Amino acid sequence: MTVAAPDFWIIFKLAFIFILIILALRLKLSLGLSLIISALFLVLMFRLDAVEIFRNIARTILEPDPKTGSFITIELMLILYLIGLLESVMRKAGVFDSMIASAGHLLRDPRKVAVFFPVLLGVLPSAGGARFSAPMVGEVLKGSYMKPSKKAFANYWFRHIWEPVLPLYPGLLLASALTGVAISSFVACQWPIALFMLLTGWFVSFHKVPKPVYMPRDEKAEGHHLLNLLEGTLPVLFIAAAVLLNNRLFIPALIAVITVIIAIYRIEAKLLPGLLKKALSVEILLLIFGVMYFKNMLEISGAISELNFYFSFAKISPLLIVFALPFIAGLLTGVVQAYVGITIPLIMPFLSAGGILNIPMISFAFISGYAGVLLSPVHLCYVLSCGYFEVEITEGYPFLCMLVPFLPAISFCLALLKNSAL
Repeated sequence: MTVAAPDFWIIFKLAFIFILIILALRLKLSLGLSLIISALFLVLMFRLDAVEIFRNIARTILEPDPKTGSFITIELMLILYLIGLLESVMRKAGVFDSMIASAGHLLRDPRKVAVFFPVLLGVLPSAGGARFSAPMVGEVLKGSYMKPSKKAFANYWFRHIWEPVLPLYPGLLLASALTGVAISSFVACQWPIALFMLLTGWFVSFHKVPKPVYMPRDEKAEGHHLLNLLEGTLPVLFIAAAVLLNNRLFIPALIAVITVIIAIYRIEAKLLPGLLKKALSVEILLLIFGVMYFKNMLEISGAISELNFYFSFAKISPLLIVFALPFIAGLLTGVVQAYVGITIPLIMPFLSAGGILNIPMISFAFISGYAGVLLSPVHLCYVLSCGYFEVEITEGYPFLCMLVPFLPAISFCLALLKNSAL
C-alpha cells in the first residue's frame, strides 16, 4: 500500500508565518492585528476554504469549548478586564502602597521586593497575570537605574517560575491526564527548573544594576507590616483557592474580591465609572481575539499535525521530534495547554518502550514546549508585561535567550541521569 507523502514545504510555511508576525510587530502593528493577518495567510498557504475566515470569527467568539462548555475567548476577555479593574480598585484603595511599604520594611532591599510580587502572584494561574504584578514591580523600582526592558523581563520571568511545578496550572494537569503520569512525578523531575529560573533570573535582572539603598524601616511593629501584606495577598490567595476548587469560580471570585475591597475601603460610588472605564482596553480585547483566532486557524489548517507527519516520514531522530514538536507548538501558540494538548498525544509513541513510559523524557518534552512558550511573541504575559513598561517585545529577547535554552538542556541532562540510574 502506498503511503501519501507529507507536505515538504511545511517547515518553510510555518517559518514564514513566524517571520510575518515579527515583521508586522516591527512595523508597529498591534500584536492582535498581526496575528489576525497571519491567520489569513494560513488560509492561503494551506488552501483552506475562504469561508473559514468568517467561520473562525464565530468559532473564536461564540463556539463553546467542547470539553468545558465555556466560551473561552469571552471569558478570557472578562478575566483580563476584571484583573485590570481589581488592580485599579486596589490602587485607589492604597493597598499597593501599603504592601510595598511593608514588604520594603521586612525585606529592606527593593530588588527582593520587586521579585516578591511576581513570585507571589505567580501562584495564580491566570492568563495575562503578569499584568497584575507589573504595577507593583514598576512602583517599587521607580527611580532605580534599571532599564525598562529589564523590569519587563523580571516581572515576566519571576511570574512563571511556578508553571512547571504548581498543580494549579492547567498545563500540568492536562499533561498528567494525557500521559497517566502523576503530577508528583512531574514535580519530582521539574523542581530543579523552577529553582534555576529563580536563581538565574535574579542574576540576569540585576546584573550591573547599582545596588540600591536599603528601604527605610519605620517605627510601626512587625505585626502591622505583616498585616498589611496579608491584606494585599489575601485577595490573591482567595482567588487561587477558588480556582483550585473549581476553574469556573475564577470570574465569580474576582467579582467578589473587587466588591469586598470597594466596600471595606469605602471607595465612593462616583469614582466607580472612572475605574470601570480605566480597566477597559480595546487593544487588549483585540489582542485576546487575535491570539485565539490565530490558535484556532492553526488547528484548522492541520499545520502541526502535518509537521509531525513530515518528521515521521523523513525518519528524523525521535529525540529531535520529542524536543522540536512541543517547542515549535509552544513558540507558535504561546499557550502551555496548546502545546500539551496538540503534541503530547502525537509524541507518546516516542516516550515509551515495551509499554513502559519514560517519565523523565516526558518531562523533557514538557519543558521543551515550555521553553517555546517563554520565547513566544504571542505569549500574553510577555506582551502585557512589555506593554506596561512601554518597551518593544524584541527588547526582552536578549535576556530570555540568555536563559531559556538552559531549561530543556537541564531537563535532558536530568533525564539522562535518571534513566542511567534505573
